Amino acid sequence: MKALHLTGPLDLKFVEIPVPSPGKGEVLVKMDFSPVNPSDLAFLTGGYGIQKPYPVVPGIEGSGKIVASGGGVYTGFLKNKRVACVASHKYDGTWAEYMVTEATKCIILKSGVSSDQGSMLFVNPLTALEFVKMARQEGFNHIVMTAAASSLSKMVIYFAQKNGIGFTGIVRKKEQISGVLAAGANYVFDSSSADYEEQLKKHFKGFSKILYPDAIGGGDIPYKILACLPEHSKMLIYGRLEQSFANMIPQDLIFHEYKIEGFWLNKVAGKKSLFEAVSDTNKVQKMLNSGFETTIQNTFGLEDFSKALKLYMENMSVGKVLFQM
Repeated sequence: MKALHLTGPLDLKFVEIPVPSPGKGEVLVKMDFSPVNPSDLAFLTGGYGIQKPYPVVPGIEGSGKIVASGGGVYTGFLKNKRVACVASHKYDGTWAEYMVTEATKCIILKSGVSSDQGSMLFVNPLTALEFVKMARQEGFNHIVMTAAASSLSKMVIYFAQKNGIGFTGIVRKKEQISGVLAAGANYVFDSSSADYEEQLKKHFKGFSKILYPDAIGGGDIPYKILACLPEHSKMLIYGRLEQSFANMIPQDLIFHEYKIEGFWLNKVAGKKSLFEAVSDTNKVQKMLNSGFETTIQNTFGLEDFSKALKLYMENMSVGKVLFQM
């Protein structure tokens, strides 16, 4: 089968390797689509939270058809079904024509969900759902996000609206503002504006505590934004678009009682029962069936991986890039 092999940090090759065989409780997925996510880019550098021995096929999520099972009740039920799937922590990933994974990491796609949209069922939608759940459970009635032009941000807006939670987006370019407002954001600010901090401070006067998921991580911008928020707000670091060291402001944490936490979907999802996981993915599929779609800027064959990765890294806010097997 055709696949991509990571033989070391950032050393990716297009190869032919044998089709794997599933064991008990596992299935063989004939892959259709798999997206490139920021978490995939981190895996390529060796900086992701899950480490696998080289050589390894990258790719965290995707869609396809179950063509073989290794035995078990649920594996037999999945046979010949079209599914969204997540790579096993033990085996190769989704950037290949076939993948073996645990049956519990596969969700049957509803008829109204296309295979390309279904390939993105897990990472962004479930992260968005968790952000809004956290806001609701911990008493935050407003969410502010950096990288607000992203596909993830637009999903957060969707679920926030369903739960009566307000949304303020922060973008890096003025021309991104209209798209985020069109997605349903209540307010949008441009961090490239010279006075955006003053704008934010004025905007958030009178607000109660806010949930602040941040995709940037490093540098000083995320922490300057935090300093503009009301007391008891919580910053949730889920990405690291900026690789430099974080420039925190300790006195803000002390005197405003801010909280800073990390968020990794893999840890959250690992604590859920199968029933909870199915319930969450049903909510996501309902969103997709309602007409919400992630923008796909292009699809590529595996052999064109260099073009695919370059396009995505240079244009993340434009939309997703998919591998089509």
